[in-house]
Amino acid sequence: MKTIGYGLLSIALLLLIWQVASMRVLVSDILPSPHVVGSTLWRLLGDGTTYTIIGRTFFRLMIALLIASVTGILLGLSAALSQTVDAFLQPVVTILRTIPVASIIVIAIIYLEPSNAVYLITFLMLFPILHEATKQGVKNINPTILDAVALEEHRFHFVVWRIHLPLTFPFIKTAFLQGVGLGFKVLVMAEFIGQVSPSIGRSLNYADMTMRYDLVFAWTIIIIVLVMIMEIVIRRLRKDVHG
Repeated sequence: MKTIGYGLLSIALLLLIWQVASMRVLVSDILPSPHVVGSTLWRLLGDGTTYTIIGRTFFRLMIALLIASVTGILLGLSAALSQTVDAFLQPVVTILRTIPVASIIVIAIIYLEPSNAVYLITFLMLFPILHEATKQGVKNINPTILDAVALEEHRFHFVVWRIHLPLTFPFIKTAFLQGVGLGFKVLVMAEFIGQVSPSIGRSLNYADMTMRYDLVFAWTIIIIVLVMIMEIVIRRLRKDVHG
């Protein structure tokens, strides 16, 4: 209960600082007050188009996450079971993990239609996470289990799908949950730069281009709330994963 109270106090303090700062700015449109932003936010929440925009962004996220999961798991299993495959994929995975997000976005948008580029951008950011999680999951399987299975002389595909994959699932699930939050942030950034419509990123871009800063703040609050909801869900699902 005290934690909630401190949290509310922190929010109230931030709102007070925001209100004072908006009163100090000579041009109110540059830094709209909490009341103005609240009114704009209320209008957005009352408009059905807002939920269509949010839905389209989440649809793109789920598609990219699905493709990254399938590819990352399959190649992660292959890399864990074959040193040749691992050596071949490792430079690619390392590059994807180290290249700046902004660079990936710009390069993808140059060569692809923005509406298609956002899928590739999100995929490229999520694939290394799922790939490495799968590979590490296989490597952390108890050798005793694998030795017992080897004695029974099962076929290779049986061992992979009935032994490796189920025992690796907790690692995959954790990586998947991590990828949801990261993928959402990257996707919104890609939508913003690529001006993909309809989308949350495009709505932010439009608000910025038209100097509707109350709209910028309102959409930012929506993004923050969505991310907070996702983090709450992720924390609860993680507890389920780890028992």
